[in-house]
Amino acid sequence: MTLMLGLAPKPKTRTPPPAKRWRNYYRVYRVLDLYRIGTVFPGIHAGPDFFPTKEIAEETAATFLAAINPPGRYLMDFAGAYPDGDAAN
Repeated sequence: MTLMLGLAPKPKTRTPPPAKRWRNYYRVYRVLDLYRIGTVFPGIHAGPDFFPTKEIAEETAATFLAAINPPGRYLMDFAGAYPDGDAAN
């Protein structure tokens, strides 16, 4: 006869899912020579940096576009912030 001790089974350890990284995508309207990226042609392009949250990515994009676009003209536009692995179509 075996005596039941009433021990609870060990809880299974779960690893948290990997944190999503967000990347900004920009619509470029004319050929630009950007310092960190190099020459960029018209179209939709990913930014060089990753961000921990979508809000931080959008704030950074707004700051970057305010600095690069001259008043009254648009050289680039914000296409959106997408999780790492997704892309703007």
